[in-house]
Amino acid sequence: MSYSWGASRNVEPRGSGLPGSLDRGSTAGQAGGGGLEIRRTAAELAPMVEVWERLIALHTPNRAGRCRMCTKGGTGLPSAPWPCSVYGVAELARRRHASERR
Repeated sequence: MSYSWGASRNVEPRGSGLPGSLDRGSTAGQAGGGGLEIRRTAAELAPMVEVWERLIALHTPNRAGRCRMCTKGGTGLPSAPWPCSVYGVAELARRRHASERR
């Protein structure tokens, strides 16, 4: 997975908190069923509350709607549209953790 992984995908409106169609469970446009792999990663991350909380806190949008942490290698310039893929996985982990606690 590269830093530009989420750069060309469609992004949901700001309220969803998930890049692309992750919140709809679709794997369309993701080679090899990447959505399933992302959901598995989120499931592994769900019990690691401090980790996903920190990821959510760090991967925030700047004024231009780019993730502050996902920068173009060697430049320090934000390149990934927000919500970025890291934020998306962390948000899925947060939702999974919340649903498991109910």
